[in-house]
Amino acid sequence: MQQRSTHEIRWEPANWQCVALIALLVGLFFHQILLGHAFLWEDFLYQWYPFRQFAAAAMAGGEIPLWNPYTFNGMPFLADIQTQVFYLPLTALALVVRHGQLSVLWLEIVNIIHYVVAGAGMFYLAKSFHMRQVPAFFAGLVYTLSGFMVTHAIHQVIITLVCWYPWILLLFRKSLADARWMWVFVAGIVLGHSFFAGFPQLSLFLYFFLGVFFVHELLATVGLKGLFTRPALVMSAKAISIVVLSLGLIMIQLLPTMELSGLSVRAQITYEKSTEGSLAWSQLLTLLVPKLFGASGAGGYNYWGPGTYWYYWEACIYLGILPLLLTILSMLLIKKNKYVAFFLGFSLFAVLFAFGGNFVLQKLFFYFVPGFSTFRNPSRMSVFLAFGAALLSGFALQHLLYDRRTTHEGKTLKTVLYSSVGGGTLLWVLIVSGSLSSVFPFLQQEKEFVFVRQESFVSGAFFLVSGALLLWFLAKTPRAWAAGAAVTAVLFIDMVVFGGNQNNSPVNPEDYFKRAEPIVRFLKSENEIFRVNTRNTDGLLMDRNQGMMDKIFTMEGYTPLVLQRAYPQVRSGNQMYDLLNVKYVTVTDRENRRLTLQPHSTYLPRAFMLYTIHVVKNEEELLAYLKSPEFNHRTTAVLEKNPAVPFSVPSVAPTWNVNIDGYRNNSIALNVETSHDGLLVLSEIYYPGWKALVDGEETEIYRTDYNLRGMYIPSGKHMVDMRFEPGPYERGRIITLAALTVCVAGIIVSKARTRRASIVGRTS
Repeated sequence: MQQRSTHEIRWEPANWQCVALIALLVGLFFHQILLGHAFLWEDFLYQWYPFRQFAAAAMAGGEIPLWNPYTFNGMPFLADIQTQVFYLPLTALALVVRHGQLSVLWLEIVNIIHYVVAGAGMFYLAKSFHMRQVPAFFAGLVYTLSGFMVTHAIHQVIITLVCWYPWILLLFRKSLADARWMWVFVAGIVLGHSFFAGFPQLSLFLYFFLGVFFVHELLATVGLKGLFTRPALVMSAKAISIVVLSLGLIMIQLLPTMELSGLSVRAQITYEKSTEGSLAWSQLLTLLVPKLFGASGAGGYNYWGPGTYWYYWEACIYLGILPLLLTILSMLLIKKNKYVAFFLGFSLFAVLFAFGGNFVLQKLFFYFVPGFSTFRNPSRMSVFLAFGAALLSGFALQHLLYDRRTTHEGKTLKTVLYSSVGGGTLLWVLIVSGSLSSVFPFLQQEKEFVFVRQESFVSGAFFLVSGALLLWFLAKTPRAWAAGAAVTAVLFIDMVVFGGNQNNSPVNPEDYFKRAEPIVRFLKSENEIFRVNTRNTDGLLMDRNQGMMDKIFTMEGYTPLVLQRAYPQVRSGNQMYDLLNVKYVTVTDRENRRLTLQPHSTYLPRAFMLYTIHVVKNEEELLAYLKSPEFNHRTTAVLEKNPAVPFSVPSVAPTWNVNIDGYRNNSIALNVETSHDGLLVLSEIYYPGWKALVDGEETEIYRTDYNLRGMYIPSGKHMVDMRFEPGPYERGRIITLAALTVCVAGIIVSKARTRRASIVGRTS
């Protein structure tokens, strides 16, 4: 027996109105930040803002920031993919740099706009699955305000990438289904550009997801027996073309990043390291009570769950109670909608992978699937739980509001709904009664128990409200505007309660970096190039990335891709400071209990001449010699290969003079005068891609004293020009431009063919 839907559609918002409403709600959610009353915190403060300040200032000055001389004694900047140099929405911030400074508000606005991009993309993706306005809008809001998105607001590289997931899948689907190849080239461009957002782990996850989705679409379209038919081959060609074009587009970034990765401390990680940030089985309960194990936010850390405080955001899988209930109801639609089965399956896969070391799946990928052994924090795969749940809750809401149901289907939906709400209520009772104290010992502590009980009351209230709302839909479908208003209000309030203040820090990043202004002013007052040691075991005198902010040469920094040879492995700290041109070191004033700068008077200049060399055969011999009393860093340079020209020992003490005439991020100009052939040593990090020209003739740069640069200089006066022109970047640029040319030409040709076909059709 059919149960007739009583819903009559009189009005539905237009697409642009839905997107505008998503933008409005995003603005309301982040209004404190947009108004300048609060600021993003943690990694945004310590890493992303300094990165963007450095990059935007350099590009505003007409220079692509290939090299960063100010942190970790110097290291490649663009090659560190997290710097997002070629990610266009951030690249454009160079246009708003004023007097060498980028306002933090501009960067925060751009970050928050990406939430609108995410919501709009999910809305249009849901529409492509034949959802009506209200369910599609709801899907967009679920993804935008999911726990994953909210807690990762401080991770700019994550948000700027995953916001494109819905758009990429939308274009990927359209490319496979549409006869025109234009969409293949558009999809290739968008997929490739998303890689520049700077988070290769989630890019790898995305490529894997697209591969699985392609297999699903191929089998659903042609079946096993049709795998070698023309439609199947065309679909395969399109999918492969999208991947190849996207990979071609990213070579300008990928090749330098691969070179840096092999030379960084993250070149290899163990399986145990890769499991850091794994989701615990007990954290499945945070789908129901998101702060069961406490929280870590801009207001402070109050976390007692598995792992350390940052596991709170890495393992956050909260979706909102209403989306969770709708996702559960969507399971009843598996037979009616092939995409329900797919997204349920991939969401389950995402959760099982997110368990990391607590389940076997991630281990299998680590050892047997290329690329997956490079990253930690497997719980980041849970982004696909948020992605899948957004669409699944939309499918379920579509069914409740618009589809005709049999009496049996209605009863089944009610049974599942009552069971789900009942399960949530039971958990609430167990928590507030203290019955779970033996399972979770932290509940035996009064402070923790009071906190969790309060959070459980909140979750219980949303369970009851959400359950009642869905029962209303089952009893009598309301009008579209009423249903839309109701589900929007419940979800938005739920997520505001959960994370409305998660990222609202009172610390203005601009003010934060100004705290060291007296020290910065003092260091800049000295008309000399030198480095500073800004930390010791007792703390930081300046922020780790202060150097990028104020153009101070520092030994320290903050990025995961630190070079393996960032510091010379010599006998003493003083020798290291000497070689690294460190004029001031941070010391602890025990009497006054504070850190202060102390002069290091024995430091060597940034560039100096040596006339004795010692050649070692391997790294073991190198380390042994550098740590031995025999090594005199003021007279002898240690090389790891025989120089192309012979060095003769001078009969009398030679004289020399070296002046640095020009110093930029990617180049150094020197004027050298020496009375004898020798080795010009620069207290600059040795890295492939640096080239040296002596009087216009290229000369070889030798790795000197473990990690510095040295080059042969004949007697006399010479102009030395050093430039950072990395080969991977140059090769990648050619490939990227070629791929971009192919994409643009493909779009133009495809549109021209479509236009001609349209004209022929009208005139025939």
